[in-house]
Amino acid sequence: MIRVLYADDDPQIAVVVQTYFASNAPDCTVEVVPDGRACLDRMRRGGVDVLLLDLELPDIDGLHILSELAARGDTTPVIMVSGRGQTKLAVQALRAGAVDCVDKATPQFLELPAIVQQAHARHQEKFHGQPAAPAGTKYHVLLIEASPDLRRTLTDFLARNAPQITLTAIPSLAGLERAVASRVAFDAIVLGPDPGSPGPLDALRSLHSHFADAPVVVLAARSDGETAIAAFKLGAQDYILQQEGYLSELVFSLNSLLRLAETDRLNQRLARDLAELNRSLEAQVAARTKELSAEVAVRQKAEHDAAEHAARLRILSKRLFKIQEDERRAIARELHDQVGQMLTGLRLQLEALVKNSGDRTGTAAASLPEKLGESLALATELMAHVRELTQQFRPRILDDLGLRAALEWHARLFQRQTGVTATVDVSLPQERLPIELEIAVFRIVQEALTNIARHAGCKEASVTVTHAPATGPSPDGARLLIEITDRGRGFDLDTVLASRNSIGLTGLTERVTLAGGTVEIFSRINQGTRIHAEFPLGAGLALPPPGGHP
Repeated sequence: MIRVLYADDDPQIAVVVQTYFASNAPDCTVEVVPDGRACLDRMRRGGVDVLLLDLELPDIDGLHILSELAARGDTTPVIMVSGRGQTKLAVQALRAGAVDCVDKATPQFLELPAIVQQAHARHQEKFHGQPAAPAGTKYHVLLIEASPDLRRTLTDFLARNAPQITLTAIPSLAGLERAVASRVAFDAIVLGPDPGSPGPLDALRSLHSHFADAPVVVLAARSDGETAIAAFKLGAQDYILQQEGYLSELVFSLNSLLRLAETDRLNQRLARDLAELNRSLEAQVAARTKELSAEVAVRQKAEHDAAEHAARLRILSKRLFKIQEDERRAIARELHDQVGQMLTGLRLQLEALVKNSGDRTGTAAASLPEKLGESLALATELMAHVRELTQQFRPRILDDLGLRAALEWHARLFQRQTGVTATVDVSLPQERLPIELEIAVFRIVQEALTNIARHAGCKEASVTVTHAPATGPSPDGARLLIEITDRGRGFDLDTVLASRNSIGLTGLTERVTLAGGTVEIFSRINQGTRIHAEFPLGAGLALPPPGGHP
């Protein structure tokens, strides 16, 4: 809702305006006051969005009301309402700060609601988010005029009609140095018709060397177009002729220029504050960037150290597996070469004793072959167990006949020991794989089958080892694929891994990773488990040489 205040001493026109607004502008409310003092009192209370002001009121005319509102710093848009023949006063009102002027005797008066709405919209757009001008602001104005009568006239008029302006008068430029030395910051300068020697235009040039930012109003005793143009070129902001109403016009001009200067100073201060804020923000951003760079450097170092530790751990793990395999090989060799040979000798001696005892007679001699036979059977069983243990530590068949024969042998042994049937399907390249890769695959299958026997609760498992050739001319794309599956009870993989109790799965995964491969484990409860591992073959194979250290 737009709140409109209409100041007019004609009650009939006031009623017509209220009725017209009610029917044509329902978004506006119109309040009427009959004179200038009531208008100023109502404006002091605030809450008015647009002021409709009659130029001629019984106590105070509209121009003086404009001046008083300007002195208060009131930015409410004012639309002057004039009568026929008041064109000159209307022009003065527009120069004094009115946003529009409407003649009551013309059809434009019927467009008053639309004019009010447009003025309100422009004012909202212009002043939205801006702080209000401080009330009671005092301004210092310097007057340069040789005539004491004119100095007194201007001083008295401004004191009565523009109390916010303090006027300092000097008779000529000779007193300018003293005015500057008084350290008074002059907000504007009025150059009278007789500023003393050397004349108004030269005085303008001199003023700008002392007051570069203060607006200057030139009072002229006669109309001279060339002098006015020259004055504006030299930096004058207004040029007023000494004719009827010039004192009010001077007040309006000063109020307008002072408000503009205040706005300029505010903008400059805001610009300085903004520049300072930008510098502060830039400093903060630079400091924070430096801190972040330091944090990133620390994090990168930590990541680098972690990567180095992980690399060392992988190397140590590879060496551990190598040591384990070497230890297995040594134990297997010891079992085969020492324990196995001793058991073989024992068996041969027992066989000889059984043969020799058959030639003896007597009760004791009759029982001897039976006891020797039991000892021989025990020695034979012990030899078979040692051979089986030797193969489990490090199957000679893996070294001698390769991965296929070793996997098939282990499947048979696994079935004999656990009762679980393991189906083995092996398809390998023509050339043998590196021994380290064969050992890794054998151990992976061995560990997976052991887990099936312990946890799956099923009677069948399958092992598939095959290879996928490279798709292009380079051998780098060739891969070795291993899958071990069962139809057992399955498990929740995330839960098992989170518990950190599955040493078998962890060891299997680490062995695949250290051998340069990848592994995926798929399992669902009551639907079984599938382990899928892949290893690169060809030129990209990164495995230690046989018998060497990783």
